[in-house]
Amino acid sequence: HGDTREQALARMRTALAETVVEGINTNIALHRELMVDASFSAGGTNIHYLEHWLSQHDR
Repeated sequence: HGDTREQALARMRTALAETVVEGINTNIALHRELMVDASFSAGGTNIHYLEHWLSQHDR
């Protein structure tokens, strides 16, 4: 949560950077990558964005 999208993204980046989960696989790395993606950060994405993003990246 933040007053602006930029503030909310910054808070999410911080939260993801501080998150540590041991013993199981998670998708935290994926979320970290999405938080620094220019198109995602700019907004205006739709429900197909993640599918498209994944097809463009080695995942």
